[in-house]
Amino acid sequence: MSGSSLNEQQYQAVHYRGGALLVLAGAGSGKTRVITERIATLIERHVPQDAITAVTFTNKAAKEMRARLNKRLGVQSKRLRICTFHALGLNILRENPDLVARRDGLSVFSGAEQRSAMRSVLADLQLPTDTDQMNRVLQQVSLLKNETLGTVDATITHIKERYDTLLTRMNAVDFDDLIVLPLQLLTDHAQPRALWQSRARHFLVDEYQDSSRMQYRMVQLLATAEGNLTAVGDDDQSIYGWRGAEVRNLFQLEKDYPNLHTIRLEENYRSTAAILSAANTLIAHNKERLGKSLRSNLGQGKPVRVWACPNVEEDGRRIAGDIKARRAVGEAKDWDDFCILYRASYQSRPVELALREVGIPYHVSGGMSFFDRAEVLDLLAYLRLLANPADDLAFMRAIARPRRGVGDKALGLLADFAWAHECSLLESCTHDDLTHRLADTLRSFGLMIADLDHQFLHGEPDNAFDTLLKNTGLEAAIRHDADDEDVAERRIANVMELRRWWLRSHGSGIDLTAFLQQLSLFADRNEDDPEGRVRLMTVHAAKGLEFDHVYITGAEDGVFPHKNALEENRQEEERRLMYVAVTRARFRLTLSHIISRRRFGKEEKGRPSPFLKEMNNDALRWVDDDQHSDEAKEEAESHMAAMRDMLAKFSKP
Repeated sequence: MSGSSLNEQQYQAVHYRGGALLVLAGAGSGKTRVITERIATLIERHVPQDAITAVTFTNKAAKEMRARLNKRLGVQSKRLRICTFHALGLNILRENPDLVARRDGLSVFSGAEQRSAMRSVLADLQLPTDTDQMNRVLQQVSLLKNETLGTVDATITHIKERYDTLLTRMNAVDFDDLIVLPLQLLTDHAQPRALWQSRARHFLVDEYQDSSRMQYRMVQLLATAEGNLTAVGDDDQSIYGWRGAEVRNLFQLEKDYPNLHTIRLEENYRSTAAILSAANTLIAHNKERLGKSLRSNLGQGKPVRVWACPNVEEDGRRIAGDIKARRAVGEAKDWDDFCILYRASYQSRPVELALREVGIPYHVSGGMSFFDRAEVLDLLAYLRLLANPADDLAFMRAIARPRRGVGDKALGLLADFAWAHECSLLESCTHDDLTHRLADTLRSFGLMIADLDHQFLHGEPDNAFDTLLKNTGLEAAIRHDADDEDVAERRIANVMELRRWWLRSHGSGIDLTAFLQQLSLFADRNEDDPEGRVRLMTVHAAKGLEFDHVYITGAEDGVFPHKNALEENRQEEERRLMYVAVTRARFRLTLSHIISRRRFGKEEKGRPSPFLKEMNNDALRWVDDDQHSDEAKEEAESHMAAMRDMLAKFSKP
């Protein structure tokens, strides 16, 4: 990218050299271009790669940033530190695990493993372990760790202490620990703090509005008030308050960095002027914002359509019919030019049925992750146990798959033995004092793991992996337990995909521990964007994406904005969420509201969302059924006329 391809504000943001900088980047204003070009410019000014750290909030965003810089800089980008906050935290912990009571090879627990650990804690305390209780307690423990729990309950504090003790004993951390523990380490220890401050001499943070209180404190520790912090964000797109993000972090920057310079990116390269007019007038009703107004470089475009439907079924049919009409008149080339957004996932069902009825291919974002499949979890349990013998949760899953006759009672007795002898469950298997009736089975398992550990350390990576599948009996069990041959082959294919991933990583110099830690950071485990299908997703899942045609269904009071959010006084965040939804659209935006919706067995009358009234009415076109039919007919006739004119030109001699 050359400097001439940047507009004036982008150029200023890329080349600013006066210390702390806030780039207030509106939707579609090219913020990723700015942050990657700023990093490239630092390299071209001979800033050492090891003095640059860039963090963002998803692996997908970090991967995109790395890809752009690789294209821009080539080999000069290979040693750049570009990662998520959690990956940065893990890197800090890996260098000094002893400073937070951990050892080399620590495990990062996923949500499922957190629940298993918490279930063990609650059972020991003779407290309920049902799913609802588990989720409630884990949420409160997470809030307590992040210092955002309003009223601190003594029972929750005790549970947290027991839970943290268990994780320490298993040489493990959870996702909250990847922020909390590095923050503790950097605060308490001057030497690693100084080292990481030198590595963040130029510290760039993308999507700053999504940062939590603890992440902001980490930023402050790494980028001092005199340092070179670049924060890129948009207060109007802060939609993750429910998971700890604090939009006030943007407002706090000016206080903590007295020399902060702010540059606003307001030229939008994504949406037409009509769509931006609706978005600008909507978000202007928020009081908690720094203020900006997007302007389009794509022209006025078509008005934003708003229609009412008698029920959700008719709404689904109308959306499906309109998608077909857009394709028929040549407004869209591919199905994946279309996206249907909703506030809550349950709203997708009637739309799915309507799309199926007319044969439109679609994909609902948020299906089962590759990493949540049983065969993948089973295999990862063995690999985690090889990397971290103290990982008791990995042990419990591994010894049970395939079945070896070691049930819950036997595991309970083994756990008591391990606790008494201050060792892990795996170490207990080969302990000289173990006299359990299943001692031979347990000893064989322990020796098998030791042999596999030797294979992974000293053998060829492909042979070691294949030996694991064979000696553990995993491959045979996968084939035996499948309902039919096709299911078995799909599951084996998933295992082979993990095998390929491991071999690629090993070939790049990554050992087993680093490979597993890398996998554990895939918190945003989304599938690659599916091609050739209409996309259905919640607005939260759509952030960062864009589509030629967007439909926002359920624009009703109590649905969007959501009733619970209104009761919790979160109307401004709901308005930001609608703003995000509106600004996903490039050329055509449609909002629909339902006149009568069946909820909890009763018909309820729906009122249009108050957000519709807040949008510039001159940018909207309220369409009834007859107008909708006439509109589609007129556009089809216009398209046919254009086709006839074109054919007439070609037919002339």
